[in-house]
Amino acid sequence: MLEALRSDGPSSQAALARRTRLSAATVNNIVKQLRAEGAAEIRPVNGRESVVSLVSSRGAVVSVQVNVASLHAALFDFVHRARYDVMIPFGAGHEGGSPALVTEVVGSLVAEAGLGMADLSGVAVGMQAPIARPTGVVTSWARLQLPRWKDVVVADHLGAELGVPVVADNDANLAALAEWTWGAGQGTDTFLYVLSSEQVGGGLVLGGRIHRGGDGLAGEIGHAVLEPGGPVCFCGNRGCLTTFVAERPILATLEAAAGARASSLADVIAAARGGDPACARVLFEAGRHLGRAFANAAKLVAPSVIAVGGLLGEAGELVFDGLNSSVEISNLRTVAPTLSVQLARLGADATLLGGLAAMMDHLGQGLSVLPEWAKTTSAARSFSN
Repeated sequence: MLEALRSDGPSSQAALARRTRLSAATVNNIVKQLRAEGAAEIRPVNGRESVVSLVSSRGAVVSVQVNVASLHAALFDFVHRARYDVMIPFGAGHEGGSPALVTEVVGSLVAEAGLGMADLSGVAVGMQAPIARPTGVVTSWARLQLPRWKDVVVADHLGAELGVPVVADNDANLAALAEWTWGAGQGTDTFLYVLSSEQVGGGLVLGGRIHRGGDGLAGEIGHAVLEPGGPVCFCGNRGCLTTFVAERPILATLEAAAGARASSLADVIAAARGGDPACARVLFEAGRHLGRAFANAAKLVAPSVIAVGGLLGEAGELVFDGLNSSVEISNLRTVAPTLSVQLARLGADATLLGGLAAMMDHLGQGLSVLPEWAKTTSAARSFSN
């Protein structure tokens, strides 16, 4: 029942009976139990039919996004229906922060919300790096990006420090889970999400679960090789997708081709929207590279939906024109006409919301519909440690 409500969203009891193959009486009894526990609600949609939705009115969850250049954390308070955010930029030499900083930030958010640690149901951490299985540490080739996380078993270490359940995953995996739960992938059995901003990551959701593979690296489309003789990637290979469509190579391509300097990918997108032909061209080319990578991935996992998130996703048609024009995507659609490539819907919040979804799943809870208060980022205050 929980899985059906998570994957399909609000549903009638008749639809739940069909999906779960349970009797109407059994479904009714389970719904009554979920309502008594405060985990579900029934609301009418017309004069004759009602739908069941997963809700939560218990405790609080903190979701933390650890990037190379910054840390963003949010506390979701389900009792008072409020959200608290904090943002910390990192300077040179402090890339990725540290486990101690995450512990301190969680404590600070709990205090700001007027809660105690006993009110905290759990913490989710999204790392801008793959987490190896079964060790639970940042994979070896990404440790230079996050030096103070080397050999740290992320979930176990933070769980011991905080005294609450902790789940940890790659940031793109969590963003994929959020988009599958509440965004572009809702209702699909096979969903591929690609996050493209400062770096490029991917997450694959199969049958309602993040698919991590045997070593935890499933979905890492950013390190799919497009050009064997291409630029060297920080993973050690040449010609990875990351070396063509991440922020730094796009800026470098623009400067080399047009002699134009831009300080960020956001600036390139803004200039392209303002009519700058060179900026528009590099975004078009980035879209074509994405198209090649998507076509290769689709042949392996045949997703129903591929969603593009991150800054490149926000560029919209500036990138999608190139993506849709790629020969590989055109050929793919002749044999897989139902494939849908879409913009992600949750924006920059996707990883934090994915952490929320992952922790609620871990706790045996869920939200069929994301409440408005949980979407609204509070004025993210700075933090000094």
